[in-house]
Amino acid sequence: MIKVSIIIPVYNVERFVAASIQSALDQTLENKEIIVINDGSTDGSEREIMRFKDRIVYIRQDNTGVAAARNVGIRAAKGEYIAFFDADDVFRPDKVEKQASFLDNHPDYCMVYSGYSRINEEGDTLPPKDMRVHVGDIFPQVFMRCFIAPSMVLCRKQVLFDIGLFQTKYSAEDYDLFLKISMQGKIGYIPEPLTQYRVRQGSLSKIAQSTPALQAKELLDQYKDYLLENYPLGWWYYRRRMSKIYRELARVYRDTGQNKDMVKVLKKSIRFYPFRLDVWQMYLGTFLYK
Repeated sequence: MIKVSIIIPVYNVERFVAASIQSALDQTLENKEIIVINDGSTDGSEREIMRFKDRIVYIRQDNTGVAAARNVGIRAAKGEYIAFFDADDVFRPDKVEKQASFLDNHPDYCMVYSGYSRINEEGDTLPPKDMRVHVGDIFPQVFMRCFIAPSMVLCRKQVLFDIGLFQTKYSAEDYDLFLKISMQGKIGYIPEPLTQYRVRQGSLSKIAQSTPALQAKELLDQYKDYLLENYPLGWWYYRRRMSKIYRELARVYRDTGQNKDMVKVLKKSIRFYPFRLDVWQMYLGTFLYK
């Protein structure tokens, strides 16, 4: 019986995908399968994937996005547990085995995540970043900030079907998934850097960054009632989180010269949570430097 299905969605990562697949194959856990979903790549990714064709389950499809590609992999999976694996990251050889052992020994836990290290495009180690760690019922903490990345996770497959898999409406599909999973039960943590997260050049334009901020508000508003009904400090969590979203949006407007919009969202940030010094500095600065 297959214990773990490792799901790797691929889109135009020919430079990195071979190393990722190899690290999945090198996992010390024997009863595993590697499912690679080529989500309509237009570069040489397929050529790199086909080097491993006899040792993986390969699915090719038209481009539908990473969330839909992961859902295809989940539905095809035969394993009890699911490991998500971004196609430019690298697993430590014992990553899946240690996480599977944790879930085997903690049947009341839905998911386990691990620490991580950072590498650049050449595979060189980068300085570590501070990581927030929470275990057990972590829904309020995930609501406040998504501190978990897909490649850090091993999850029970049945839990994923119970929550309806990845949604495809928002760009923050992993954030939505982890919110849903944290509503289902306890989350565990292994304090070791079992995943290497690759930091790549290039990012969204400042204008494009306003969309994730606005989508985050729309996404989190769906969980507002659950937060308020189940946690005594729910209002505090909610108001602080909304204030932070408007602060992030204000920074985008500032950097793109949209000063009137910046002032509007700074006022909203202050109304939600009037104790952010950096927000007040930005707001007062709009009057001092006119």
